[in-house]
Amino acid sequence: MADDSRDPQLSRVTVEREADWLRVQANTDAALTAALEARLAALPGGARGEAARRIRPKLEEQVEQVRERMWKLTKPNLRVNGFNYEDFVETTEPFNESLDREIWSLNTERVRWESVVADKRRKKADEVANLVEDLEERRDAATWRPSAGDVAALPSEPGKPVVNPDDITPPPRHAEVKETFETVSAHFSELTATAPQQLARAERVLVVQQELAKLPA
Repeated sequence: MADDSRDPQLSRVTVEREADWLRVQANTDAALTAALEARLAALPGGARGEAARRIRPKLEEQVEQVRERMWKLTKPNLRVNGFNYEDFVETTEPFNESLDREIWSLNTERVRWESVVADKRRKKADEVANLVEDLEERRDAATWRPSAGDVAALPSEPGKPVVNPDDITPPPRHAEVKETFETVSAHFSELTATAPQQLARAERVLVVQQELAKLPA
C-alpha cells in the first residue's frame, strides 16, 4: 500500500518498464557494496584484515537496513508501466503505457484521415457530376443545328428566303471542337464510374502504410 506520508502534490517518477527500475536498483546496490568495501579497505590490514573482520558484520547489517529503507521509500513515488509501483503486478502480457499512447495517436490519425476521405468522396463526386453536365450542355450547344420544324416555326418575312438547315455552314473547326468535347465527356464519364474504386484503393493504401509504420524498425 502507498505510504500515507507521501505528499499528494508531488508527481510520481514514471518508468516505462519494471526491468529498467530493477536495473537502477541493482546498480545502486552495487554502488553501496563498493562504498562499503572501500571503507573497509581503508582500515589497518585492508578489507580482509582483523579490524575489517570485526566491524564488517555490523556495517553490512547497517547498509542492508539503509538499502531496505531506501527502496521502501521510493515505492510510493514511482509509476511503473502505467501503474503505481506499490500496486504493480506484472502479468504475462503487462500493460504497456508507451504502446497504448502510440495506439491512441494512430487511432486519432486514422479517424482524421477517414473524415478527410469521406468529405472528399462526397464533394468530388458532385463536382465531377456538375462538370460532366456542363460539358454535355456545351457539347449540345456546339453541335446544335436548327431542325426543319424549328425553321418552319420561324416567322416568315416578306422578301427573305427560307433557310434550309442543311445549307448552314458549320463554324470554323466545328468537327475538331465536337470531337474534343466528346472525348472529354467520355473521360469524365469514366472518372465518375471509377472514382469510388480509386478512393477505396487509396484508403487501403493508407491502412497498409499505418500498419507498416507500427512494425519495429
